[in-house]
Amino acid sequence: MREVPLNHLWNASKVTLVVVAGVCLIGGLAVAGCGSDGSSDGGGGDVTLLEAADWQATEIAGQAALSGAEAADVTAVFAAGELSGSGGVNRYTATYEIGEDGAITISTPAATLMAGPPAAMEQEQAYFVALEQVAGFSATADSLTLTDEQGNVLVRFEARQPTSLQGTTWEALAYNNGKNALVSLEASSSITAVFGDDGTLSGKASVNTYRTGYTSSGESMTIDGAIATTKMAGPDELMRQEAAYLAALPQTVTWSIEGDDLWLRDAEGAALAHYVAVPD
Repeated sequence: MREVPLNHLWNASKVTLVVVAGVCLIGGLAVAGCGSDGSSDGGGGDVTLLEAADWQATEIAGQAALSGAEAADVTAVFAAGELSGSGGVNRYTATYEIGEDGAITISTPAATLMAGPPAAMEQEQAYFVALEQVAGFSATADSLTLTDEQGNVLVRFEARQPTSLQGTTWEALAYNNGKNALVSLEASSSITAVFGDDGTLSGKASVNTYRTGYTSSGESMTIDGAIATTKMAGPDELMRQEAAYLAALPQTVTWSIEGDDLWLRDAEGAALAHYVAVPD
């Protein structure tokens, strides 16, 4: 089990983080110059609209985004200089800056290193390369277009509804081990959380199932410290993982959903648990 500082991107799927290297052509998908119907000056748009929605890509490098069984949705969430989402196979994060003229620059994405279908991997690489090419954007309440310095379209998005906290099965990708670090789960283990509309929180803690209560208002959340669990025994490493996860839950002060990712944080803003929504 590898420990990762809380202020760094962590391994979302028990894999090593990599920095995506930029290239100009991926599998025949040209990134720059893929369209000429974007803004002509590569300038900026409304930052409020940029950060107001969860975005799902509909076009990448001049080609329609894959969907369904071909690849997971390519998504983007812009929030206070932090960009995160799914590349269709891997999770990624990056930073972005808005210039005085409204132009935007995006850093090289950092991503997990999972394999997927060749077409999905090809599209994901083209998407990551496109992000590094971004110089301008235009946004409405329903759509976002990222363009290069010449105003050529790199990626088009449409707004999507964020995943609901309640009624969704959330699968943990990492948890706070009580030593000021997020850690990925032990191999072949599972931690889940379901926030019911009746104020109950339940799920699998690793070996045992658990149940407690919670309340939420806006971005605030409290989770009851009296957590009921079953009494099964398991391997030592899973029992330690379970104890640390259950100890972290009552420290929750805030929560946030970014696309299909749920974060629980303490009063200092440190991450306590990071989950991803399980597809229906």
